[in-house]
Amino acid sequence: MKIIVANWKMNHGFDEVDDWIEGFYKVYSDNLKNEKFIDVVLCPPFVLLDYVDTQLIEDGFHFLEFIASKESRSVEDFDAEEISRYVYDARPLKIGAQDCGFEDEGQFTGDVSTKLLKEVNCEYVIVGHSERRKNQQETNAIIAKKALSAFKNKITPIICVGESKEIRDQGQHFDFVKEQIIKSIPLVKTARIVIAYEPIWAIGTGETAQVSQIEEMVKFIRQVYENEVAQFAEEFFLIYGGSVNSTNSGEILRIKGLDGLLVGKASLDIEEFTKILTS
Repeated sequence: MKIIVANWKMNHGFDEVDDWIEGFYKVYSDNLKNEKFIDVVLCPPFVLLDYVDTQLIEDGFHFLEFIASKESRSVEDFDAEEISRYVYDARPLKIGAQDCGFEDEGQFTGDVSTKLLKEVNCEYVIVGHSERRKNQQETNAIIAKKALSAFKNKITPIICVGESKEIRDQGQHFDFVKEQIIKSIPLVKTARIVIAYEPIWAIGTGETAQVSQIEEMVKFIRQVYENEVAQFAEEFFLIYGGSVNSTNSGEILRIKGLDGLLVGKASLDIEEFTKILTS
């Protein structure tokens, strides 16, 4: 299964949501509906999460009505489990948050708990993005607490790791990333962990890491995972983020051991993003 994540960061509003989802469904119905291995995750700003969920629920009920018509049944004939399966579980587009708090409630002005994110049907949450590590001074310990909160509320954390240009130039990138992995992942039993490798020097710069550099780090991260974390997770996925676009996505996705992409700027344009999905 490939996981392709659209991280809108602090961009777009309600109008763009409608256009984006409409564009996604067009490509989904034409090209992606048989590609069961792709998990497409939309991570909009917090205030748009409930709206996105509402739009997807409406689409889900339309799908339920289609199934009912096809099976010569009434929607009222479906039990709760069936409704959940068609309206929620069968969603071709998953919802993710760009960050979360590490407690379920309390005196944490500005934070949003994973407990609340679960109520708007978030299935993923990005934690430890390099921008938050830098701009909000988030430490590995804080990120581990956020990931633990996600685990508790049955949300899959996308734990970001990656080195700066200075650290890579000093030849310390392997040690640095290893420490991030070990200290950012809470060592508790969980269903699924996603690690996103995002070299800081290739984020929003237009400079993508060379395939050989990504291959080298993918192999290294998988070794660290197997040695340090594998016993705690039932599933593990490793994705790449850093100036991904439709021109380079196909080549990156062919890297052995890589399970998907974390897409930033290129995810804002639905035409560009859908090209990535079909690459």
